[in-house]
Parts: sequence; C-alpha cells; structure tokens
Amino acid sequence: MRKKRIIVIIGRMFCGGAFNLWNRQNKTKTAMKLSAVVMLLCLMLGACAQKQKIPAATYMGGNHTITEICKELDTAGASHVDTFREWVTDFADSAGKNAKLEDVWSDPENMKADIGKCMDGWEQNHDYSDTDCRMTAFLLLDGLLHAESTEDNYEGTYLMFDTEAIDNVERYETIKENRDMFTTLYGEKSVADKKHPETAFSDSWKHYGFQIDSDRISLLSIVIYDPYSDVTFVGHTGILIKDRDDYLFVEKIAFEQPYQATKVKTVDELLNILSLRPEYFGEEGEAGPFVYNNGEYIGTLKAKA
Repeated sequence: MRKKRIIVIIGRMFCGGAFNLWNRQNKTKTAMKLSAVVMLLCLMLGACAQKQKIPAATYMGGNHTITEICKELDTAGASHVDTFREWVTDFADSAGKNAKLEDVWSDPENMKADIGKCMDGWEQNHDYSDTDCRMTAFLLLDGLLHAESTEDNYEGTYLMFDTEAIDNVERYETIKENRDMFTTLYGEKSVADKKHPETAFSDSWKHYGFQIDSDRISLLSIVIYDPYSDVTFVGHTGILIKDRDDYLFVEKIAFEQPYQATKVKTVDELLNILSLRPEYFGEEGEAGPFVYNNGEYIGTLKAKA
C-alpha cells in the first residue's frame, strides 16, 4: 500500500511537472505570437506615420533625395538619368552646400533658397555656365521628344544664355546635337492673334509636329507673353511624371539656382505652387503667363498676393 502511494505521488509529481512544462511552453508560444502581431502593427503604424505628406518638395540637397528622384525618373523612362544625377550632385556639392540646401522633403510653400549663396557656391567651383530649366528638361526628354521639322539658324535673343552655354560647354554636347530642335521648341514665337496670345505656343507645337513618346512623361511649360514685341517664349519648363495616385514635377529653377522635385496630387495643385514665384509675372493687366502640358494649353497662372 505504501509502495502504491509512493508511485501515485511520484506520478503526480511527474504529471504535474509535465503539465507545468507544457503550460509554460504554450504561454511562451502565445507570447511570441502576440509579440509578432504587435511588431507587425507597429511597422504598419510606422509606415503610415512616415507616409509622405503631399504636396511636398525637395531641392535635392544630398544623396538620399537625389537617389529617390533618379529612381523615379529611371522607372518612368526618362533619358540620361545618369547625366542628370551628375549635374544635380555637382550642384548639391558646390552651390547647395554653400546655400545649405537640405536633403529632405518640405512644404513647397515654405521653401526659399538663398540664391546669392547658390550663385557664389557655383562660381567658386566652376569656370563654365550652369544649366537651366530648358536644358535640363531637354536632356531628360532626349529620344522621347520628336519634331517633324525645325527652324534653322536661330537668331532670337531670348535664349542667348542657353545657346551660349550649349555652344561652348562640352558638358552640354547631348543638347547641342539637337540644337535646332531646342531653339524651335523654346524660342520666341510671333503672336498672330493679339487677343489670344495663348494660342501661339500650341500653334507652334502643332506646326513643327512635336510629340513625346511616353504615356507617363510630359513637358510642362510656362510661356511668357511680351506685349511690346508681340512674341511668346518658354520662360520656364520641367518634366511632369504621372504616377498612379499623384504627379512628380522635376525642374531646374534657373541658372545657378536649385534643382527641385515637387510631388502633388493634381496638376492644379502644382500650378498653385508655381504661382508663388513672382518672376513669371509681368506688369499688372498683362496677359499670361500661360501653361501648357506638351502643346496643350491648360490654364494661366494667377499671381498670389
């Protein structure tokens, strides 16, 4: 009887130990599963928290944003992205550092670069001309942009700084190869109908048979009207990339001024941002500036108070 009781007690000890061991193991597995779920939720919440607020813009002041934008350009099918990256990196390492351009995304309405320091930073490190908006967009559209015909021997004055750089700087050889197309696209056009100067650029686009072979990339142009000479010309331009849910606008603001990439939900949102730049506007009451997506007139910028 005593022997049987000892066996029962030992059995209870082992069974209880096994149960306790099983119970601990089960709790451990449950805890691990819960930890995994919590970690997944944290990652999802983190991703939501880090999701970029749009509209947003960057001067591409460093490697992080430069790499991000070049990846977007490459995916969309832009040309010479490697050359574009060299240009942007060079600007960031010289003019950008001097002006303390940041490698971040910001609210476009609150961005303002120190242009004087950008100019000083460029000129201290280069003995040749920087590029501008027209040259940058033309580089990225090389091979995508076509024309059925072009003007010969541009003799205008509105593109004199562009053509001087293209003709004299080896860095811009790719653009020089299609110089006539460049000046035909961007140069001044006579306004036939003074009541509707906004038709001049569209008419020229059609006349020369311009087209862009891409379903994602287009050329966004801001065309200035000079009422004293009765001509229009492309005062600013950049490439517009259509993504699934938003747009990316890539531009060089001007000679010795920053590159900029801007993300927006709609084209109207982009036009509102571009309207913040007073340099596109003439005297009060003058027509324009007119905006075109490829050769299609899409509206007029409205000056912000």
